[in-house]
Amino acid sequence: MTLPRRTYFLSCLLAVLFAIPVHAQSNYWQQAPGPFGGTSVTDIERGADGWLFVATSSGIFISDDEGITWSSQSQGLSNFDVRDLHMLADGRLLAATYGSGLFAFDESLQSWVPAGLERIYTSSIIEPVAGHILVASNGFVYDSLDNGKTWKSRTMDGFQVSVKSLAFNATHLFAASSLGLFRSADSGLTWQFASYGLDEYNVLSVATDAAGVVYAGASPANGGCALYRSRGNGNIWTCIQPATNPLLVPVLKVDPEGAIWAGGYQRLYKSTSQGDTWLSNSASTSSVQAIGFFGNSLVIGTAGLGVLRSQNAGQTWTESNTGLRSKIQSITLVGPGRILVGTEGGVFESNNYGSNWSRVNPNAPLVQRITDADLDGQGRIVAATTAGVWRYTSSSGWDALGPPGMPSIRDFSVRPDGSIVAGYHAGLYTLSGTTWTPTPIYGADQSIRDVSTLIVTESGTILAGASWDSWKKTSGNSPWELMSAGSVPWFDVRTFGMVGTRVMAGTRYLGILESIDDGSTWKSLGIGLNGTEDILAIAADGFDRVHIATYGSGVFQMNPWTKVWMPMNGGLGSHLIVTALAFDQVGNAYAGTLDGGLFRHVISTANEDDPGQEIPTSLRLGSPYPNPASRAITLPISLETAGMVHVRIYDLLGRERISHSTFRPASKWEFNLDVQELDAGIYMYSVQSGNEFKNGSFTVIY
Repeated sequence: MTLPRRTYFLSCLLAVLFAIPVHAQSNYWQQAPGPFGGTSVTDIERGADGWLFVATSSGIFISDDEGITWSSQSQGLSNFDVRDLHMLADGRLLAATYGSGLFAFDESLQSWVPAGLERIYTSSIIEPVAGHILVASNGFVYDSLDNGKTWKSRTMDGFQVSVKSLAFNATHLFAASSLGLFRSADSGLTWQFASYGLDEYNVLSVATDAAGVVYAGASPANGGCALYRSRGNGNIWTCIQPATNPLLVPVLKVDPEGAIWAGGYQRLYKSTSQGDTWLSNSASTSSVQAIGFFGNSLVIGTAGLGVLRSQNAGQTWTESNTGLRSKIQSITLVGPGRILVGTEGGVFESNNYGSNWSRVNPNAPLVQRITDADLDGQGRIVAATTAGVWRYTSSSGWDALGPPGMPSIRDFSVRPDGSIVAGYHAGLYTLSGTTWTPTPIYGADQSIRDVSTLIVTESGTILAGASWDSWKKTSGNSPWELMSAGSVPWFDVRTFGMVGTRVMAGTRYLGILESIDDGSTWKSLGIGLNGTEDILAIAADGFDRVHIATYGSGVFQMNPWTKVWMPMNGGLGSHLIVTALAFDQVGNAYAGTLDGGLFRHVISTANEDDPGQEIPTSLRLGSPYPNPASRAITLPISLETAGMVHVRIYDLLGRERISHSTFRPASKWEFNLDVQELDAGIYMYSVQSGNEFKNGSFTVIY
């Protein structure tokens, strides 16, 4: 039986009203269910109430079930690169951030509050006696004798070095640094060099046991010893390297029974004989950076794989990453419903619009910081990382492609002919076949340029955003040309984007610039930004409306009529450091954040039985704007086949308030509605073309 139009719409209206809160339109973004675990964990600590806290490079997370599931606890932080957590004698939990000093967790506010050393790169915290706090930093050890109210800096024997870890026993304090080990016999007032016997200078970790034995973990420059022991408070050091070389030791920790544990590359080590012998267990496919002992649970934090748990002293491990969100480095839409997301710990893939996620090649993942990911001409996944370019095939897994030396790749582009252009610290590399060809960029000062973003236009012109200026190179052997933006001789481009044939450049503090001649000339695009936005991504929806992602100000959309940039952060909450942005061909939106993982706005999804197939439709709608509205509202409509289009507006009682019908050719257009005659409130709209209906809601305010 076919329902009458009014009855049909009322049934849809009731379904919408009962399924969606009335404020749903204000919550444009919804947090996606994953991906989880692609993050770097630097410390694990138990709070006063028994909760577990983990410090990561994308904020702090907590667990009330011994590390099985996690939720974000970064409220109040101004810096999300957290290096250490420490429970003080007075019950306060301190967090050391790399760049913004210390924060203390306020239980009553359930938020972090500044606790001193603002703008300092802190990395480790100890409290030898109650109220006496020492903090490691990039340059000094900071010392407070009044529970953190005032601080004094202490040099390492006159050197300014990167101090990475602190420890103490009954007589001495110890500091692991980029110049070796230092020790203090006067509670941190003065520090002396204490690295005799150490073959390595880059010491990452230090720990002491109840017997006063001191242990040091290093990152050997040339494959040397990574684990050392001193039974004389650092007078002389002896190599106690396990048989299975740990390669580097980012963390050392003594358990409640007095055994020493060491985290290495892919392995976890334990010794009950002060390092004379070691028990070695495979722990991950990355480095172990944090260790926690909680009842029968052994919990470790890794470099890129998140958290792992063991109930049998490290013999077997299970991932415990549910809710542990990584910084999203990149979002690439590679097919209907198929999304590639680059994280700090590898590439994740979804084939159903972000509803479920899995690591690419989970049994042997690429555990690297991903800067970009895409498909090559043969449909293979290619990833740019901080250690070169990699390619995934089902037969061989991840293979390193280069360039020579596997440098950090900032951005890359896959050309239609299958070649790859990659930006790195000295310009560009181009991969054609199996050969990498460097193309350096030199500025007027004859210094090489570090390319952070690039784009290849339809004509083959390469545009490159470098350290503090931007460059253009046409096809062939033409030289690099310095680009300018109006009165600015050069500009710092953070990201490029294409909208049709127009090239967009997102800058740091200069807004969005647009070029219609392959970068020869540029003009400012839109108004409404305040000049403090650091623009990290550019994307256009199905109606070619430009959107930008910014560091700290969230997402903006440019009104195509007024050319005004409007914030669209509903649902993002405090997660306003948006690092990646994309729209798929159905109209769904995806935003990657630094500390909140992936957010999405889903309009349409694929057929549940076949996620690879889109639902056939000739009628599509964009989100109405502005919403709420006080004078007029615009409804973007896309019609793939010509026909009559009926737009009807209903109030919440189902009464038709406005009706408009018109014949439209196949096109994208925008229906502009004057709402000044409507009372303040929520209204539903119905758009019909043939037998297709699309429904939604908007709000009128005065």
